[in-house]
Amino acid sequence: MQTLKLEIKNATLELNNNLILDGVDLIIPNNEITSIIGSSASGKSSLLRLIAGFEKTTSGYIKVNDRIVDNENTLIQPQDRNIGIIFQDLALFPHLNCEENIIFGIFNQSDDQKKQRLNRLLDLLNISKISKKYPHELSGGQQQRIAVARALAPKPEILLLDEPFSALDELLKEQLIGDVKKLLKEEKITTIVITHNIKEAFQLSDRIAFLGDKKIIQHDTPYNLYHKPLTREIANFCGLGSFIKGNVIGANHVSTGLGKLFGDVSGYKKSATVDVMIRPDDIIHDDNSTQNAQIVEKVYYGSEFLYKLKIKNNENIFCFTPSHHNHEINEVIGIKAEIDHLVLFEEKL
Repeated sequence: MQTLKLEIKNATLELNNNLILDGVDLIIPNNEITSIIGSSASGKSSLLRLIAGFEKTTSGYIKVNDRIVDNENTLIQPQDRNIGIIFQDLALFPHLNCEENIIFGIFNQSDDQKKQRLNRLLDLLNISKISKKYPHELSGGQQQRIAVARALAPKPEILLLDEPFSALDELLKEQLIGDVKKLLKEEKITTIVITHNIKEAFQLSDRIAFLGDKKIIQHDTPYNLYHKPLTREIANFCGLGSFIKGNVIGANHVSTGLGKLFGDVSGYKKSATVDVMIRPDDIIHDDNSTQNAQIVEKVYYGSEFLYKLKIKNNENIFCFTPSHHNHEINEVIGIKAEIDHLVLFEEKL
């Protein structure tokens, strides 16, 4: 059984008579990396501020290591929660060099202990060569690494990251995410990441919590968020897809413009009309298939094309295809559906 690092139960937050969070429940085990995602203004940063102690719950409670840090009778101050934070603007001290920035938050340790901790972080984050430089002399990626090192230096119980990679280009971001994830696992730091970027969340997280309607709607693995979303909103947020009409025709079968699709239809009566989610990876381009579709749009990504296809009933679906299959707009191509996860929602009227 995993040790719980963070437990939030029925947490509500009101600010200036506005309800920001309403009955949030969230449990994060020790050493887990969890991303909190959701649309803009869904309350992600407000939830982070509650965990950090910058805001107080209106009701409910927050526990860290089974200790109440916030409820109606208790409020442990941020500096006493042993929680590290990295904000989007990084907030490095411009008058301190990298080494000085990193060890700034280490207290109650000898100089030798501080030096050992500093050297470990410099080595793990591959920043030894820039340790004497000042923030204005660093690239965005280097500044990010210094901010991570500074947050980890005091060995916090929990690390909070608020949109930490948003200012970086894609190539640099991908490399840094890999390095940071490896470091967090080596350091055994329980981590909560706020992000609007689903790709970042998928790459970094053990689990993802979707915040919508002022509460956590689904807290699950990245795989399940993508393939088994509980709501249409989550389905749309977690990746490209489309919805086509379907009719439940019996146990485990739905009739659609793509033919009969097999999967779990529990919860829907026979003859029920449903919307079926189709991901681009559910559709295979196959010249030998007897089923076809017309290309209405195409986007080139280098290694692949994304085709928007028109099928029966003038419904549209998407398909990723290796880029040597270079077809023209309005061309008809063979396709087949290979759907391992049948995702249904009530028909949207």
